[in-house]
Amino acid sequence: MHMDKIINRVSRDLKDNGVAIIPNVFSETQCKEYVQILDDLIENAPSNSKNRINEDVQSINNYFRHHPKLMDLVYIPILDTLFKHLIGNDHVLISANTFNRSKKVGIKQNTDYEHSKNAGHNWHIDSDYIGGIRIESGFSYQIIIMLEDFTEENGATHYVPDSHKIRTRPDRDAEYDYKIITGKAGSIGIIDSGLWHRSGGVTPISRWGVFNCYGPWFVKPYFRFPDMLGENTGKHLSPQLRRLLHYRSTPPLNEEERLNTVINEIED
Repeated sequence: MHMDKIINRVSRDLKDNGVAIIPNVFSETQCKEYVQILDDLIENAPSNSKNRINEDVQSINNYFRHHPKLMDLVYIPILDTLFKHLIGNDHVLISANTFNRSKKVGIKQNTDYEHSKNAGHNWHIDSDYIGGIRIESGFSYQIIIMLEDFTEENGATHYVPDSHKIRTRPDRDAEYDYKIITGKAGSIGIIDSGLWHRSGGVTPISRWGVFNCYGPWFVKPYFRFPDMLGENTGKHLSPQLRRLLHYRSTPPLNEEERLNTVINEIED
């Protein structure tokens, strides 16, 4: 399908339903390579890791800092084009995580984060509230890169249809009618960050997924990406990655450094 038709179809689905799917973004071979990298990172995680690693969930925050190949999961050309259309040319990455909600008996447990072993299992949003009212729909978007098949049988993400149009808080433990975001490995699910959603249950079936949130340049990221990666790494990143990782939108120290927050760089 032509790029413009995909962008128009996905934009319409997000506005009407709060969720859209783009199939076949990554190949089966690519997905298997990413899954192997993530499995190795979990297997070799240091004992003092602050990531969620236990028998019910394996999760890595800021996965891209642990292996250069995973940087490919931050900048994805078709999504970048989509979010330039939906958010603006200077959109950025707000957060980046991987999750495998799979039962793995005997895995090295991170006891520091045992309390968060079921993170995301209640109804929630990935946007926020001001004065008790949720920020307008279309402000930011969460993506789900399905590195393995997402099915009803392996705990794929649940969502409440049309809830992105509701600006009050969901009851975290309520029983709502819901649908499930499913797709083959290599597909990408996109949801409005205001959509009520939760993770599916823990199963014995591996289900690695990448969960990135993208928004406008003036939104504070969860972590200080330029400080995390360093300027030496930043110099070797593509202009698109420099933008997404806030190298171009971190506020200046003072007016002597510069007056504008956003630094314009030519992108290919």
